[in-house]
Amino acid sequence: MRFLLGLHSLLLLLASTKFTVVTSLLGRTGLEWCFYKYASSSGWGVKYVSDYSGLEVFVFLLAFGVGAIGFLSALKGRVPILAFIGLLLSLIGCISFAIEGSHWLIDHNRSWIAFSPVVMWILALLVSLPKPSPSTVTSASTT
Repeated sequence: MRFLLGLHSLLLLLASTKFTVVTSLLGRTGLEWCFYKYASSSGWGVKYVSDYSGLEVFVFLLAFGVGAIGFLSALKGRVPILAFIGLLLSLIGCISFAIEGSHWLIDHNRSWIAFSPVVMWILALLVSLPKPSPSTVTSASTT
């Protein structure tokens, strides 16, 4: 579970910075980061042009897919309600970028993007925290 949520976080970092987290370290570009986005569009007569490259869409889909599996495995963990929220947000991210990626297969003008890497990282961190051991809980309550 922790490995999957760590991979989810890393992939989100890469995609949400448009890979500038890597290229800025190499001195080629400045750092750019989208920490939250909600956008929707629908229109007629104008060809849709995506703000995302094919690689970005693929990495976002991979990140949210891995996140969904990681949060699903965390449902029986320390904080199941946060794992459920993470699972739900991962599915929303998958749907968003599946719609975005569908422009390469089907010609349409609809777009719906909803994601927040910051929220996903906080959820992944909180869900990944270990459960307190029974001895720690018992000793803390007796003092």
